[in-house]
This record gives sequence, C-alpha cells and structure tokens, in this order.
Amino acid sequence: MDKEMEDILEQLWKKREKRECTAFGFDSGKIEKLKKMGLVDVSQSGVFLTEKGEGLAKMLVRRHRLWEVFLHDILGMKEFNEIAGFLEHESSGNIDEALCDFLGHPQQCPDGKPIPRGQCCRKRMKQRTGWGFFHNIGIMRLCDVPKGKKVKVVCLRGKLFPKLSGYGIIPGSIIRIQETFSGFLIKIGQSEIALDRESCADILVQVVQDTEET
Repeated sequence: MDKEMEDILEQLWKKREKRECTAFGFDSGKIEKLKKMGLVDVSQSGVFLTEKGEGLAKMLVRRHRLWEVFLHDILGMKEFNEIAGFLEHESSGNIDEALCDFLGHPQQCPDGKPIPRGQCCRKRMKQRTGWGFFHNIGIMRLCDVPKGKKVKVVCLRGKLFPKLSGYGIIPGSIIRIQETFSGFLIKIGQSEIALDRESCADILVQVVQDTEET
C-alpha cells in the first residue's frame, strides 16, 4: 500500500478521534482502491473505516506518535512531527513494540494526543526492560552499565543536553564508568564527573572495546 493511502486511513482515524463528521474530499481513485481492499466503506454521509481498516489505521497512528515521542523526548528534535510522518511509512517488523517498550509505554505524544495501546502495553512492567530492537544492538541506559566498562554516547534527552554537553558528554564521546555505588563516577578524557542515577538513566550508550580510542 502506498503512503497516500495509508495517510487517508490515518486521517479517517483522526477525524473519528475528534468526533468530526467524516466527509468526502479524498482522492476518489485512492478511496476506490481502499474500498476494494475492504478497508473503508463509502456512503452518502462520507467515508468510514471498516473493522479491518480501523486496525491498520490504529497501527499507523500508534507508530507515528511513538516515533514523535522518541524524536522529541530522546533526541530533543523540534521537527518531530514531520520526521515521524516519514518514519512511520518506512518502519516494519516489531518496531512498534520495540519503541513502546523502550520509551516506557507512553500514553501521549508530545502534542498531548493519546497513543493507542498495544499488546506490549498490557504486559508492561514498572521498570523499562526488554528494549527489543535497541537492546539487540547493544544500546542501554548509562545507569545500567557495570563498573569498569567503556561506552560510547548514542544520544541524550533534549532537556539534559545543555547541562551534559558542558561536561563534554555528547553523542559520539567515549566515557568509562569508574564507580556505580552511591552515585555514578565517570571518566571522559582526563576528567572525572559525578552524576546522579536520574541523569544516567537519560543517557543512552553502547558498550565499546577497550581498543577504541578515547
């Protein structure tokens, strides 16, 4: 299915979410294709999602809003809506559950709109665990890294970026965990920096080998 047809399904979902009357005005050719696929019904009062179409539309809206949370909260990006609109159509596999699990099963996107619940949300635990795709490629929170390990910073939460970048903690920098008991002590270059657990939880890192340059 092409992007334009998926966008129509999303628009129909959002209109219903706002309790707006679903009117015509969509590309008639696309609507006819969606109707043949069993995703929409057409009547004199407008275009409506079928049960099958509702399931697909829900998945697209959920994926879009999860990407918004990731781009806004984790990467600190202002253009989160536009980029999420691109990523939702390019994503596949279990990325939705991996994102949701990684983000801690958020209930709202940055704009305050509800994120449709998924299967993983019913199984969620109090702590963020099993980060799916991110866990499989070795990305973790700094607070979960054992003492003595060396890591590369992947990204920071936007609100912490000004503070942490002042210490030289930016994406791509290499740091070593010196101590984890009663707070975290890390070494970056020749400097040692003390951080609280809350700050470390918002720094995403990837463990590297000691042969990599600091």
